[in-house]
Amino acid sequence: MDPDEKPEDRQVFCSGCQQIFSESLVHVIPYFNSSVNGYVTTYRCEQCWIPALEETRARLASTQDEAEIASAGTFFQRHGVHIHEFMRGDPASVVQKILLRMIDLLRSEGIRISIGRDHELDEKSSAALKKL
Repeated sequence: MDPDEKPEDRQVFCSGCQQIFSESLVHVIPYFNSSVNGYVTTYRCEQCWIPALEETRARLASTQDEAEIASAGTFFQRHGVHIHEFMRGDPASVVQKILLRMIDLLRSEGIRISIGRDHELDEKSSAALKKL
């Protein structure tokens, strides 16, 4: 076991390198998914999280798409980081600057988003997993 791992950690799949890591070694970050045309939650290991976060920052900095900016705001809100300016409907350009600061805080580890608690699978999801 890696010395930084905690024995009670959950195991998490890194979306970048597609390896399994102990939860304490994984970063939760926003990442743009073109299939859903918005920012989704992604889990990245120590090797993968900085490059992925830099991609996210570059994309967010270069967009003028209000829906994409709102999607990034929604990502943070889903994870309990409430941005007042986003919630009250300030202009996208104002919210964009704050979101870029949030990305910088993630990178500096000034904030760290947790995965959250486990949820019981519903019957449909449980049945689908049994088929695998």
